[in-house]
Amino acid sequence: MLRIESVHKKIDDKQVLSGVSLCIQPGTIIGLIGRNGTGKTTLMRTIVGIYDPDQGQVMIDDINVHKRAQSKKDVVFIPDSPVALEGYTLQQCAQLFGRIYPNFDGFFFLEAMERFQLPVGKPVRSLSKGMKMLFSTALGLATRARVIMLDEPTNGVDAVAKKHLLALIMESVTPDSAILISSHMLHELDRIADTVVLLRDGRTDEQWTLEDLRSQVRKLQVVFAEQEPPAWLQQEQVHVLQQVGRVFTVLIESEQLYGTLRQQDTLLIEELPLTLEDWFSWKSGGDGDVA
Repeated sequence: MLRIESVHKKIDDKQVLSGVSLCIQPGTIIGLIGRNGTGKTTLMRTIVGIYDPDQGQVMIDDINVHKRAQSKKDVVFIPDSPVALEGYTLQQCAQLFGRIYPNFDGFFFLEAMERFQLPVGKPVRSLSKGMKMLFSTALGLATRARVIMLDEPTNGVDAVAKKHLLALIMESVTPDSAILISSHMLHELDRIADTVVLLRDGRTDEQWTLEDLRSQVRKLQVVFAEQEPPAWLQQEQVHVLQQVGRVFTVLIESEQLYGTLRQQDTLLIEELPLTLEDWFSWKSGGDGDVA
C-alpha cells in the first residue's frame, strides 16, 4: 500500500534521513522506534508531504504522494502537540478535517469525545496536555485515512485514559488501513504493534514482525559455574543485558550460539520472555535516551 523508497532529507544543512526504505501493509500497526534525533518525526512529515524529500519517493499504490496532491487525502499525520489547532474548538476541528478527508467519521469522533469526557465546544488551547493528545489522536483516527501516523500519542495521558486510547487505536485498524506510531513507550508498542521498524543514523536499520522477533531472538538467564566470565560472552552476537555476580541476562539470535552455550559449564540456563525494550537496548547500543 505505502512504499517509501530510499528517502533522503536534509534540514538546516544537517542530514536527517539518509536512505529510508520501508513498506507498510494494510491491516497492521507499525511501531517506529529509534533514539532521539534519528529522524522519526522528519520521516512522518516527509511521508505526509509537509517536507519534500531531497531524494527518493513516497508511493501509495504506485502514486507519488509529492507529485499528486490528491493522494494526500489518504494519509494523515498527528503531531505530538496540536499547536496549529489551538485556536479552534474541538467541534470546529472535526468540521475542518471533515472537509479535507472524504471518509471522516463524525459519529466515531463524537463517540470518542464522550468516551474521554472531552468538551467539544471548548477551544483546544483550554485542554491539558494529555487531553490534547486524546483529542488529536481520536481526530486522526476519525479521518479513516488509509495511513494514519501518530507521533507520541500517549504523551501526557494518564494511566486510565491511556488504556482506553490504546484500545481505540487497536479498534481503528481495518483491512484497508494501517497505523504508524512513533513512540518511546516501548512497552505500549509491545502490546499493540504487529511490526517494528528501527531507525538508526537516519536509516531504516531493521524491520521485524514482533512474532518473528520473539521466535528468533532468545532472552536467557545464565549462571556459570566458574567465577571468571567465559569467552562465550565476548562474542559479537551475544548481548549482556545485566550481570549480577555469576548470573547473566543475555540476548542471542543464533541457534548455533545457544548450542555452544549448552556446552559451557553452567549451573542454570533459563529462557525469559523477550520485551521490545530489551531488543531496542541491544540494537541502539545501550539505554541512553531510550525513553
